[in-house]
Amino acid sequence: MKLKAPPPRSYQSPLREAHAAQTRERIIAAALRYLESHESDTLTLRRVGDLAGVSAPTVYAHFPTADALYLGIFETLQPRLGLEVERYPSGLQELGALPGANFPAYAEHSKALSALLLAPGYHRARRSNRRERHERWINSVAAEMPQLTPAQRRLGAFAVNAFWSPTMWHWLTGTCRLSTEEAVRAASWAIRSLVTALRNDAAGLTGGSAASKTRPAKRVRKGARK
Repeated sequence: MKLKAPPPRSYQSPLREAHAAQTRERIIAAALRYLESHESDTLTLRRVGDLAGVSAPTVYAHFPTADALYLGIFETLQPRLGLEVERYPSGLQELGALPGANFPAYAEHSKALSALLLAPGYHRARRSNRRERHERWINSVAAEMPQLTPAQRRLGAFAVNAFWSPTMWHWLTGTCRLSTEEAVRAASWAIRSLVTALRNDAAGLTGGSAASKTRPAKRVRKGARK
């Protein structure tokens, strides 16, 4: 009886893994350099490979699609921009400090970040941890404002957190032409104001206002036109 040969053992070489990690970093670094001076829609995997000095199959081995490359670029920038999910403040009062902490970092990497924000592939790639990010935002509101309805928590969390995002920074500084310092003041004020509004009157988030709900209805006089 002929015995079957045992399956080959999988062997992972630390040296090979280190080399692969270095190659990945070279590719991402080349893509970042390119985005510093070019439009995002001209970025291709083949072009990045040429800039990184690696073959096209090597690029595809690390980043099968352009979206995968955009996600890799963002993951590299994430700690530099202060956008790790783990760094999200535990209390709503701390949210007002995020523009002051993050906007200068956004400005430091303005060219690459602006190019990413204009790239559809970047926004598709960012969906990978969207659920985790949004749950943290909503849970933070729920923890401090348990009286709010689920709909109010959700809408309020999205409204508050919009003001420290790279998208808001890009709009304030790029479209509105504010300086970084002015953008920080405007965004921080907006966050603090929205948090206060959520605490005092969140009725508007469900299609009405506290005033309209508490105001007694007008009595129609007999014989008056309706």
